[in-house]
Amino acid sequence: MDQKTEALYQFLVDNATDFTQDWLKRQRIISGSDYSAYAPSEIMERVKEQNSNYVRLVAKSLNQTEEEMKETISAWTSQTAADRIKSKTDLTEVAWNSGVFRRVYWEYVQKFVSQTDLEITLDDVFTWEKKLNYTLDYVFETFIIVFMEILMNRLASQATLIRELSAPVITLTREVGLLPLIGEIDTTRARGLMESTLTQSIDAQINTLILDLSGVVMVDTMVAHEIFKLMDALKLIGVRTIVTGIRPEVAQTAVQLGIKFSEITTEGNLQNVIRKIFQR
Repeated sequence: MDQKTEALYQFLVDNATDFTQDWLKRQRIISGSDYSAYAPSEIMERVKEQNSNYVRLVAKSLNQTEEEMKETISAWTSQTAADRIKSKTDLTEVAWNSGVFRRVYWEYVQKFVSQTDLEITLDDVFTWEKKLNYTLDYVFETFIIVFMEILMNRLASQATLIRELSAPVITLTREVGLLPLIGEIDTTRARGLMESTLTQSIDAQINTLILDLSGVVMVDTMVAHEIFKLMDALKLIGVRTIVTGIRPEVAQTAVQLGIKFSEITTEGNLQNVIRKIFQR
């Protein structure tokens, strides 16, 4: 690192706390956001620490190779993005603050140029611009990637939970489970039954599953096909299926559509099945 770049680096590091105070003065009031001017004190202190560290990391990039900078920045953005996503801070606010941070950063570079006794040339400024702006761009890029990755993983987990709650396998005994289906079964839900039910059946270590259709008001050929596929898959993992609660209108529709339930074990209602199980 040459003398002038070293001096700029030291100036930025030494003024990281003052930088953060100037950055905080420009924050807006946004309910629930970590960036809000009136955020709770414990959140504010953490944000101050993160921002001051951010100032130092960006300054450090002045003397790093591209690979070294990316390694350093990636570690920071991973932690910071995880913190932001826990709050109500959205990407719009993140983007706005990225611009604020950049403006304040260059104001401090300008302060350095005006205060130093060193002779700063236009070439020096453009060299720093290339380094610093590339680093700031990389910070924003990686932050968005990590932020969205965490968000999408969370949404996927929630979707899985919703699917499981919409098709819960209830353990009646150590060997018998119950899957009550309620409401309309569309294509998406019918296909989701496969993975959820197989996983829950394996986890519960059951060998018999009662599939209760008393809460289902309509079954078409596609839904019936998916249910048959589910029973075939259950059979492959050693789980016998008993279908119960087929409503009269569903049975009538099944006959009209040519859907055959003759090859599967059925019972008129759930009470009969449970009675037989416990008698056995």
